Amino acid sequence: MHIKFNGEEIIEPESWSEDSEVIETVNQTEAGTDQVVVTRYDKLSVSCSFQCSHRWAKKFKEYSQMDEIAVSFYDILTGDYVTRQMRIRDFKAALVDNSWRTPGTNGLWVISFSLLEF
Repeated sequence: MHIKFNGEEIIEPESWSEDSEVIETVNQTEAGTDQVVVTRYDKLSVSCSFQCSHRWAKKFKEYSQMDEIAVSFYDILTGDYVTRQMRIRDFKAALVDNSWRTPGTNGLWVISFSLLEF
């Protein structure tokens, strides 16, 4: 799976889980039936995690501090790549135990966050 943030191809995620939400208003009539007005289909949120070097951990932290990023990924509905405007929330970084001893690195990291579509 090739994923891009602001046009830059990122490393392959360890996990990538998509959740599509329907934005709707539901009102109940006097007869007890639901009247539904759908504002939007397929508002996307993604939970993802990565195992990476300090270099990528730093990049993900930088992306998490941006107001908005363009996320390009494979869309199962269209069968092609799409780009959606999203924001990063719930950024977490965990240093892998004893990884600071890995030569040539500033440690290995487990990074996780949520991507929320506007």
